[in-house]
Amino acid sequence: MQTTRRALLSAAGAGLLLSGCGFRLRGHFQAPFETLYLQMRENTRFSGLLKRMIESGSNVRCVKSPNEAEAILELIDWERDREVLSISDSGRAREYELTLTIEFRVTSTIEDFTFVEPTQLIAHRDITYSESEFLSREKEEEVLYRDMENDLIAQMIRYIEAARKP
Repeated sequence: MQTTRRALLSAAGAGLLLSGCGFRLRGHFQAPFETLYLQMRENTRFSGLLKRMIESGSNVRCVKSPNEAEAILELIDWERDREVLSISDSGRAREYELTLTIEFRVTSTIEDFTFVEPTQLIAHRDITYSESEFLSREKEEEVLYRDMENDLIAQMIRYIEAARKP
C-alpha cells in the first residue's frame, strides 16, 4: 500500500515537472489547410513516411494532384553528403561525417500566400570506418541516413504545425 502510494505520488510529481517545462507528447495538431499536395518524388521511403506522419497526426489529407490541394509542400532540395573527419596513419579515412540536407516550403494554391517560407534543415551523424568492416559500415551508414530522415520529417511536421493563415 505504501509503495503504491509512493509510486503514484512520484508519477504525479514527474507529470507536473514535465508539464511545467513545456513538454508535451506528440499528438494531433490542426494545420491551416485541410488538403496538401506533396511535390516530391513519389514511392520513396521519405515521401511515404512524411505522408503517413502528416495524415496520422493532423487534420490534413494528402492528395494526388495539386488541383485538389489547398497547399503544396514542395521539396526544393535534397542532398546527402559524406565528408572525411579523420584519417589514419596510413592516410586512409578513419571517420566520416554524414550530412542530410533538405529544403522545403509550403505554399497556398488558393491565394498568393506562403505558409512556410523556404526552410533548410540539416542533420549530421558521425561514423567510423574500418576496412575490415566494409559491408557492415555500408549498412550502418544507411541506418544513420534513415535516422536523419526521421529527424528531419519530425522537424518538418513542427514547421507545418506552426504555420498560420494570413
